[in-house]
Amino acid sequence: MVELPAARGDDSWSGILQVVVVFAMILIFFGGYGWYVEHKVKVGPRFSVPVHIGHLISSVTTGLLLIVVLNLVLQFILQVLHIVPETAQNQAGINRMLELNSMSKFVTLFLAVIVAPVCEETIYRLLLIGPIKTKQVKPTTRHRKRLAILSWVFFILAHMGQQLYGVIVSPSWNGTVAAITASLTYGVLSFVLVREYYLHGSLARSMVIHMSWNALAAGALLLN
Repeated sequence: MVELPAARGDDSWSGILQVVVVFAMILIFFGGYGWYVEHKVKVGPRFSVPVHIGHLISSVTTGLLLIVVLNLVLQFILQVLHIVPETAQNQAGINRMLELNSMSKFVTLFLAVIVAPVCEETIYRLLLIGPIKTKQVKPTTRHRKRLAILSWVFFILAHMGQQLYGVIVSPSWNGTVAAITASLTYGVLSFVLVREYYLHGSLARSMVIHMSWNALAAGALLLN
């Protein structure tokens, strides 16, 4: 997603309201596009509501568990190497927004829990990897694997672009280590989301995992 204004030092009410309007429009556009492809373009089984809900609950449980386990493994490896993980600039902007007034907290939760998952999953999963099968074509397994790798990489770059650019322009050991550790954290999330979409071809499943993880992360920040 586009970096929040707080990451650029804009904490004004006008900046916050501008974010709401812009991302509400983006949400409507990408949400509508995702719905159209899911219901009009792709070829897939039509499940009843109870079965569909069961699939979503299963995906959330499995996805969140996998994210937690992989993050624990990552933290253990970093501790063994005596490396202190750094917070990505994108995440730092979110943290700052949550520390402001109640309006900014509401806006941040809206962006992080609703807008970002819908837009990002539509872009990085539906557009990049595509449906497993459509009415016109069925992509080959090799083709989808390559697109899945691109989806994984692009998701990391989208969240770490500015930080990685800073390392390239002004290289330093601390900056490089910080960028790598922060990228690995996003890499874990990206891997789980790509895996879920690649296996099932369900945009709803990857969205609900993304929403659930962002909600847990935001909730933990608010409690702290």
